[in-house]
Amino acid sequence: MAQTRITAGQWRGRIVGTQTGMRIRPTRSMVRESLFNILGGRVDGARVLDLYAGAGTLGFEALSRQAATATFVDRDPAALRLIAATADRLGCRDRCRLVRGSVIAWARRSGADLVAADLCFIDPPYREEELDRVLEILGSCPPKLVVCEHHAKHRLAARIGALAQLREVRHGLTTLTFLQRTTDGAEPAS
Repeated sequence: MAQTRITAGQWRGRIVGTQTGMRIRPTRSMVRESLFNILGGRVDGARVLDLYAGAGTLGFEALSRQAATATFVDRDPAALRLIAATADRLGCRDRCRLVRGSVIAWARRSGADLVAADLCFIDPPYREEELDRVLEILGSCPPKLVVCEHHAKHRLAARIGALAQLREVRHGLTTLTFLQRTTDGAEPAS
């Protein structure tokens, strides 16, 4: 079993496992630390969505830093079994919701869940067209804050529906793009 560790919070140093040979690509610890340093206090008490959850590393990192709940969405039943086992091991199963299925299909039928979310992580397996499709859906039912992890060559629009780009942070070939829900309909400042 491949392993990655939670970088901070109540479960700092605890392991989130992945099965060897699974097509899961956990977010590197350096990128996660940077991400959560940027988020700061926004995580405390947040309702979190971890889309394309894989091993659930981002959701568990948020829960470790006092997020209220995390919803993990992934189509792979083996990934969801690993997430369930990690939640049981960490004693946080009551704060976790696991959804098996296509992220795009789930997002299309879950507008209320999307709008209620304080923080949404999107980490598709570097399929740009899938990222663009899910962002289009989120733009019509936006969470408060969306963080996309994607290949540095793939540039996201400054505005996607009711989501406006706040910031981009590059780590080698990985880029984190932060998009915030807008309420005034104005174009984001450049």
